[in-house]
Amino acid sequence: MIERIKEVHLSFDGRWKMMNRRASLWVVMVFVAAALISGCNGDPNVRKQKYLESGKRYSAEGKYKEAGIQFQNAIKIDKDYADAHYEMAQTYLHLGEFNAANGELAHTVDLDPKNYKARIDLGNLLLSGGQVDQAQAQANAILAADPNNPDVHAMLGAIANRRGQKDQALIDLQRALELDPNRAVFHEDLALLQSNDPTKASSVEEELKKSVTLDPKSVSAKLLLAAFYSKNSRWADAERANWDAVATDPKSLSVRESLARIILKEGDQPRAEQVLRQASIDLADNPQGVRVLADYYASSGQVDKSKAEFASLAAKYPRNLFVQKGYIRILVEVKDYATAQKVVAELMKQNAKDPEVAALQGIVLLNDGKANEAVEALEDATKNFPKDAFLQYWLGRAALAKGDDNLAIKSLNQAATLNPSRVDAQEALAQIAGQRGDMDLLSDVADKTIASAPHFAGGYMWRATVEMNRNSVDKAEADLKTAMSVAPQYSQAYLELGKLRLRQKRMPEGVVLLEQAMQYDPNSVAALRLLVGCDLYQKQSAKGLARLNAQIDKSPKNTGFLDLLTQLQLQSKNLDQAAATSQKAIQLNPADGEAVMLFAQIQVQRGQTANAIGVWEQWSNSHPNDAGAMAILGTLEESRGNQAKAADYYKKSLQIQPKQPIAANNLAYRMLENGENVDVALTLAQTARRAMPNSPDTADTLAWAYYYKGSYSFARDLLEDALKTDPSNAAMQYHLGMVYSKLSDKGSAAIHLKKALSLAPDSPTAKDAKTALQGLG
Repeated sequence: MIERIKEVHLSFDGRWKMMNRRASLWVVMVFVAAALISGCNGDPNVRKQKYLESGKRYSAEGKYKEAGIQFQNAIKIDKDYADAHYEMAQTYLHLGEFNAANGELAHTVDLDPKNYKARIDLGNLLLSGGQVDQAQAQANAILAADPNNPDVHAMLGAIANRRGQKDQALIDLQRALELDPNRAVFHEDLALLQSNDPTKASSVEEELKKSVTLDPKSVSAKLLLAAFYSKNSRWADAERANWDAVATDPKSLSVRESLARIILKEGDQPRAEQVLRQASIDLADNPQGVRVLADYYASSGQVDKSKAEFASLAAKYPRNLFVQKGYIRILVEVKDYATAQKVVAELMKQNAKDPEVAALQGIVLLNDGKANEAVEALEDATKNFPKDAFLQYWLGRAALAKGDDNLAIKSLNQAATLNPSRVDAQEALAQIAGQRGDMDLLSDVADKTIASAPHFAGGYMWRATVEMNRNSVDKAEADLKTAMSVAPQYSQAYLELGKLRLRQKRMPEGVVLLEQAMQYDPNSVAALRLLVGCDLYQKQSAKGLARLNAQIDKSPKNTGFLDLLTQLQLQSKNLDQAAATSQKAIQLNPADGEAVMLFAQIQVQRGQTANAIGVWEQWSNSHPNDAGAMAILGTLEESRGNQAKAADYYKKSLQIQPKQPIAANNLAYRMLENGENVDVALTLAQTARRAMPNSPDTADTLAWAYYYKGSYSFARDLLEDALKTDPSNAAMQYHLGMVYSKLSDKGSAAIHLKKALSLAPDSPTAKDAKTALQGLG
């Protein structure tokens, strides 16, 4: 019994030992497996591959934002992971972020030159952006390595088509179809190639249907088929094809936009808006998709609806940078700068290095009068976004405020080119042309505006201005009448035609037109000024004053009318009334520079130059970037003999606006009189003359600079012309006399020096003229 117990015990002990060994082996195996698993998880190649596969799964489900995160994770592990860069490019393409896609494709090709798919995608993207030669380079690289690649032949066809070589394009495309007859996209390309030929309509439809059959998941084929039906007014078929595309890719923004466009063409705006509203809900994870309805409102001129939609989205998606940026843009468009400033301030806390956010901050700074800072921010932004018409426009505006006309013209032209329908860029260009008297520029702006926006009256008015300047009165009148027919209540056209009638001495007709201008724009200062002027010309001052007061009663906050009343009171020597009126204008609108100027003028007339300086100093303190105010302060200081302080103000003015003409002219003259650097003075005088080409003062200063440089003939010609405008200017008579003296024409010199002496007998100029006369012998 004991033996059996021992045997059993031994048997059990053996089994236990065996089990114990097995358990130990199992534990070892568990640890080994864990180590292996841990090793796999720690292997960067395995990790990046997992992120790549995860991203592909998200992409297949249409979750492009999530896919992008996974591809970026893979790239963080291996920045040279070509496959991840390629998939990231595909994600960007799905999201419509083509610049980013272009960068990723270019990087993919750099990392893996044999990735022909990437080269094809890059080539097609370059081609869509108009970079034909760069696309050709990608095609050539593929063709050299793989001449029977059907995709490269299709791309060569697209390149030939872009170059206008239709026959060659057909040859290349047919070669692609020979190599791969069942490729759906090649049938799309063939349909596109034939689409402009009305005789090929049935073939186009057949090719597109074949493409859809070959690749039922092809969104582009369905969109092209929808576009074909839309072009032929087959609305039901167009909608059906587009809805099919939505079903195929419900997360595609371009598909929803295409559907909305078709419905809009049918004239059903409410249903189109509903499609876009649903799209903004369905595409909430797409930074651009969520704002599709708001963007539609903005692009169609429904700015109030756009603002309301963006405000709702901004509150709902406070972290969506695209929404916040769009909200700021529309706030700027509607001139709600106070709200824009608040939204920008919040964005700047986390996104100060984002060039677009910085640019939007620049626009807000411009509204605060900080033109230099605005230009700096917007220049940086346009380097990153050179094809953004909005930013180019605002850079032009900021440059204009800074006084940099060349940069303004360049940026505004770029904005107009990028978005020809953006008439505000053309309006700013027309403003520059008008200020400079540049009729060639104004003519170019007018022609381009009429071509791109034929229903915008401003283009015809600008062309009329050019024609009147060139004495083509009949053409000008025809253009003004066209402007009226395009926009029957366009006040400016009536104003300009009224001016023309006054020049033609057809005053009754002119007055009727000016009154119509006032009817359509009750706040038109220019029209009212001319009407009052007509009353004064007819010696009906009481009627003119009554007309002006009646208009002030209708628009009591129009400080332009008060400025006009101040001028009438000044002419009547009613200085106290004029002072009270100008003060009222300043109280109503502290930004009314003309009112400030008039009030200061009144103080000067009263002999109270110090008071005038005080007014302008107060203005300058609240408008520190107003270069013109600094120039006026300089002239006031100069008038009371404070030359040093005047020069300081002129220099400050030029620091703010390097081409400020009054400051440049007056500082140049002071430098010449004080024996300072003649070359610097000449440059300043030339700057002033370019800005004010018809001013006798700038002619005199430039002539005096030429005198000191020894260019006496140039000086003579300038002064002779200037004296035709201002023959009673003693200083100019003296200067011309000195020039003739240097030209050895003593007779002419004596005539002009004596004239200077007689015009201002007790002045320092007369003293200098007398000395010069004595020197003639």
